[in-house]
Parts: sequence; structure tokens; C-alpha cells
Amino acid sequence: MARCDSQAPFSGLKISSTTFLDEIERRGSCENCGKSRKFFCYSCHIPLPEIKELIPHIPSLPCHIDVIKHPNEHDGKSTSIHAAVVSPHMVKIYTFPNFPDYSMEDGVVLVYPCEGAVPMTTMVASRAAEIKKMVFIDSTWTQSKQIYKDPRLKALPCVVLRTRKSLFWRYQLGKPDSYLATIEAIYDAVVSLEERRRGNDEAGSYDGSYDNLLFFFRYFYEKMNDLYFNKSPTA
Repeated sequence: MARCDSQAPFSGLKISSTTFLDEIERRGSCENCGKSRKFFCYSCHIPLPEIKELIPHIPSLPCHIDVIKHPNEHDGKSTSIHAAVVSPHMVKIYTFPNFPDYSMEDGVVLVYPCEGAVPMTTMVASRAAEIKKMVFIDSTWTQSKQIYKDPRLKALPCVVLRTRKSLFWRYQLGKPDSYLATIEAIYDAVVSLEERRRGNDEAGSYDGSYDNLLFFFRYFYEKMNDLYFNKSPTA
């Protein structure tokens, strides 16, 4: 993570306590679709009633976030849902091919490593005030190529994130560990944009306001870490 130590990857972040999640033993029903879920509904992108008032809420982000998910990507495994649950007014998730035509919108960029893509740090340094929405593709690498070919996306300027090791526990076979989970990519992009907008002045540096985007990701990471490695990183 940005600003994180490798031995305690979330230690420098301002992420709310997830202790109450361990107290939930049974699945509940989504108040919208009625399906059996735990913690949140990955179909409706909302928290279950039992924890709705307990989970963190991020009312605003530096820009809006759209996620375009491949139809074969299992909803229950998608980490982009985490962002929509904690910041519902800023994050929208669409299933390909049903997503907006961005040709009539200003300030939209696609976060995707295509040929000619500009590093995120370079883009936001020169055009930070212009970025109003970032679009992400949520799929495997092979599936993402199919989505990117859509004319509605190919017309968008592309940016790429800084290279770093992913903490995601589901690896894409044959791909390097620098392939981030979607929620990691969203978090990195949002923080980069905020840091550049504030500038390098210490008084105006990023203050951790968006760290709770990783609220559920940290919880599941630590559970998987305990299960398979029998050790828990320092929170």
C-alpha cells in the first residue's frame, strides 16, 4: 500500500476497527433483494442492515469512480464492491456491456495499462483539476482486453498506476504479483490524485481520509493471513 511497511502493510493507514465483524456469526438478508449475504450484498452493493450504521462511510472522494465489471467475473469475489459499499455516492459499478457513454463527459480517464498510457503521477501533476472521473475495469487480464476494445473506452485517455506488490490473496495464474486487486488500484489512484491536488506542502498533505476504502480488504486479508500463514500483521 502507499505509505505502508511490508511487514505490517496497513500500519500507517487510518482504517476503522473491524472487530465488530467478528461478532457476526450468521448470514443475513439483503434489505433490497432479500438474498442471503454476510456483511454486504455483492449484488446490490449495500451493507446488511445489521452493520449499516457500524461500517465507515466516505462521503466524498477526489473524483467519481466507475467500475466496469466483466459479466463472468464472480460478484462475490470482486473487491470493487468494497468501494461501493463504503462510498456509495462516489462509486458506481456496471456490468459489461452496460455502462455509460463517456463521450459527453469532461475529465474522464481510464485506469488501464494500454499503449500510450500516461503514468498517474504525471497525469495528475499536470491535469489534476481536470480529472472528474476515473474508470476501472474489473476482470482478469484476458477479459479486460475484450472490454477495453469497446469504442466507449478506447476513446478515453489512459493512465497507469505506480508499480508495487499486491496484497491480494487471489493471484492471476501466470501474472506477476504487481497485478493489483481492483480495490487496491482504486485506493492508489484516489490517494495519488489527492496528494497531487494538495501539493507537496506538509500542511496540505494527504491525511488518510480515504483509507477506509480498504476497510473490508484489510479484514479479509488478515483473515486469509491467519488461516494460511498463522500470523496476523500489526494493524
